[in-house]
Amino acid sequence: MCVSKLHQHKLRVAIIKRHHAPTRQPNRCNLLKWRNERLPSSDSVNSVDVKAYIKAFYADKIESPLKWNLIDRYFSWIPRSKLRNRDFSIIGNNCFAGGIYHKFGLQYRTPTVWTYIFPDDYLRFLEKLDWYLNQPLTFKTETHHPMAHKHYEATKRRYPIGVLGSDVEIHFMHYRTEQQAQEKWTNRLKRVNRGNLFVMFSDGEEYHDDLLERFERLPFEHKIFFSSKPCPKSSCTVFVEDYACEVHVYDSTRNRRYEKYLDLVKWLNGEEGFIKNRKVGS
Repeated sequence: MCVSKLHQHKLRVAIIKRHHAPTRQPNRCNLLKWRNERLPSSDSVNSVDVKAYIKAFYADKIESPLKWNLIDRYFSWIPRSKLRNRDFSIIGNNCFAGGIYHKFGLQYRTPTVWTYIFPDDYLRFLEKLDWYLNQPLTFKTETHHPMAHKHYEATKRRYPIGVLGSDVEIHFMHYRTEQQAQEKWTNRLKRVNRGNLFVMFSDGEEYHDDLLERFERLPFEHKIFFSSKPCPKSSCTVFVEDYACEVHVYDSTRNRRYEKYLDLVKWLNGEEGFIKNRKVGS
């Protein structure tokens, strides 16, 4: 067997093994392996290799930085061409907004991007949004949220914890220093378009059901709530069925499963019918 064919054979075996391997949470090792396993440049690559690769690609066996950079760079031109509203600001309590801005290739116009705000704090923040956005961002070293302590025990990694108005914690989980978090918050706060707000909320850690009632009473015209269980009486809930057997919708941009149930272009354009799963809010 010649070298090129041997290389193709090894690649075929590796990809098919990955495809049939049990699903597991990806890590940086997976990302580096996929990044280093480039397809041969020869035109004789068997189509089975490509199909297996694509299936593994969409089965979440490839780490998100590589996966979504490729998708957004080469395939998001279609939704980008349909998006008319391009200066919106998404206020959210997790990382979903970051994936949306990345998908459409737009500059971040929100200070909450790539942060986590626990549900109780987040509703308090939304109920007096203008007031809190005008408060100076300070920092603390300890949090009163039990799940944050569990996160630290699991990862042994500290991150900056910002505070607005003494009672709303902003967890900058993607940043290393308070200076970096302060700079990002300040710069992105200046870009907020308060006349074009879109508000997202998810049933993440420490969520309880009465928060949905408070969220529905908020005066924002464009708001959605991601839930791991159906809420037929709610008009703003997007039921993410993929997490029906889970405690909540996981805060992950690795798979963007919410896009199966939410038409982002329609929602951001202010069109009707943006919830794809019509069992929601019916």
